[in-house]
Amino acid sequence: MKATTVRIDDDTLGRIDGLANTLNRSRSWVINQAIGRFLVYEEWFVQEVKDGLKEVERGEVATDEEVAARFRKWGVDAS
Repeated sequence: MKATTVRIDDDTLGRIDGLANTLNRSRSWVINQAIGRFLVYEEWFVQEVKDGLKEVERGEVATDEEVAARFRKWGVDAS
């Protein structure tokens, strides 16, 4: 494990410390958990966007009528 320096505003640091205290964990643990969760989500999101763009390139998109029909199925007027 390596150390790094990050600038964090006072309000955010207070929230981190409060959560660390509540969980009986260290500040470092809370920050590492937050970064880990952020990375998992962002990596997933980027991959979903890439996959969606590939679907568009292959022409795998819904028509206006297909979208409207799905909304009508849910009881929503999509017009």
